[in-house]
Amino acid sequence: MFSRELGFDLGTSVMHISQRDKGIILDEPEIIAIDKKSGDIIAVGEEAYDMLEKTPSHILMNNPVNYGVVADFDNMAKLLKCQLRKLKMGKKFSNNVAIVSVPHDVSEVERKALYDLFVHSGFRFKRVYLIEKSVAAAVGAGIEVLQPYGNMIVDIGGGTTEVSVVSLGGIVISKLLKVGGNKFDEDIKSYIKRKYSIYIGKKSAEKIKKEIGYVFIDDENDIVTTEVVGRDVVTGLPKRVTVTNEDINDALQEDINIIIDAVKFILEKTPPELSSDILETGVYLTGGSSLLGNLDMLITNETSLSINLVENPKECVVNGIDTILRDLQQYEEILVSSKRETRLR
Repeated sequence: MFSRELGFDLGTSVMHISQRDKGIILDEPEIIAIDKKSGDIIAVGEEAYDMLEKTPSHILMNNPVNYGVVADFDNMAKLLKCQLRKLKMGKKFSNNVAIVSVPHDVSEVERKALYDLFVHSGFRFKRVYLIEKSVAAAVGAGIEVLQPYGNMIVDIGGGTTEVSVVSLGGIVISKLLKVGGNKFDEDIKSYIKRKYSIYIGKKSAEKIKKEIGYVFIDDENDIVTTEVVGRDVVTGLPKRVTVTNEDINDALQEDINIIIDAVKFILEKTPPELSSDILETGVYLTGGSSLLGNLDMLITNETSLSINLVENPKECVVNGIDTILRDLQQYEEILVSSKRETRLR
C-alpha cells in the first residue's frame, strides 16, 4: 500500500494543498455550492466561485472557514472530500500524513475537531499534525525558525491578519485581527456605495482591490483608474463609474490603520533582545492581501523598520508546510501531533 504526505492551508478564502516532492497541487477558492432542496453538492472550488452572486434561491453558497477557523465542519468535510477525490487520492493510499495550518489562538476543542475532520475523512490519514500559521509562513519565507533569533511575521489573509514574533520554532507573542481581504472588499463596496451611489458585488470589489488597491499614495504615484458597473441606488438601473486608487486608499484606511496599530503593539510588547533582531531583519509580509500597493512603504513610514517582500506571499504558508514535509524529523518539535500517534516515526 502506498502513502502520501500532504500539507493543508485551509484559509478563509482559498484552500491550498501541497504534496511532498510535488509542491502545490491545489489552489482554489474555499467555497462549496449546495442544493438546499436535495442536499446535493453542485460545485466546489473554482467552479463554485464562478457561480458566486449569480445563483437562484435554492442554491446555497457556503464558506466553511470564518476568520481563519473552520466554522462549518459538515460542509468542510464535504468540500475536503470533493477536492481530495479530484486529486485522485484513492483508497489504495494508506497511512497518509497531513499537516494542517491553524491560527495561534485556536482552542483545544477546535484542534480536536480538526484532527477528527482529517482522521474520519475517509482518506486514511494515520498521522495528523497541526502547525501555527505564522510559523509555517516564516518557514515559507525562508527563515531559519529553529534558531534563537526573532523575526516578525505580518500574515494578511482573506479573513484575518496575524502579527507575530517567531523564535526557536514557536510564537513568542502574537495578535490576531479579524481584518483581511474579505473585510477590504466590504470596505470598498461600502465606500463606492457612499460616494458614487451604486451597489457593487464582492467579485467587483475584489477585482478593483487587485487592480488599483493602494493603501499609501505619495507624490510619485500617478492616479490610476478602473471602471466598475453596479446598480444605481436610486433608480435601480445598471450604472458605470470610474474609480481611482485614491478612492481605494480612502476606503481601506481605517482597517489598514488597525493593522499598523497591531504591528506597533507587538513591537512594544516584544522582549528587548528580540526587538534588536527585528530591527536588523525587518518585517516579513505574507498572505495574499499583503500585495496591496505600497503597504510596505506605509509600514516603513510608521515603524522605521525595513520590509521583506516575500516571493509568492499568497502561498507562503503552504510552501512552508511543504518544506516541513520534506524534513519531518528536523521540524518535529514545532508540530502538534494527533492523539493517534504522539511522535514521528
